[in-house]
Amino acid sequence: MRRNDYLLCLVVILLALGGLYYQAQGTADSTVTVRITKSNKLVTEQTLQAFPANYTLATTRGTIKITKTGTGLTVTEAPCPDKLCVKQGAISASGTIVCIPEGVIIELGSQQEGGAHDAVLR
Repeated sequence: MRRNDYLLCLVVILLALGGLYYQAQGTADSTVTVRITKSNKLVTEQTLQAFPANYTLATTRGTIKITKTGTGLTVTEAPCPDKLCVKQGAISASGTIVCIPEGVIIELGSQQEGGAHDAVLR
């Protein structure tokens, strides 16, 4: 390979890394909504930007602590015995964390109702 080939490879790699960084910074925009329900009742619904860094939700057995990461949410503490919602890890852009023993559903998604199709069946 010549010297110019190495420079071209370096430029392509830097552009790819810059694109990944830009995408990661742009996911916490105003269209991402946090929706928390407990026992099929809406507890809170707000944008990810407005969501507090640490959120505590009281349940019958104790409290669930939800922490805002850079681009999403994670459950850091739960009173349930298996702690599967804690082990599930962080969600970002869109996703769901469910704590079945406490009846809590934490959803992260778009505000737009009936937007683009998820899939098309023929």
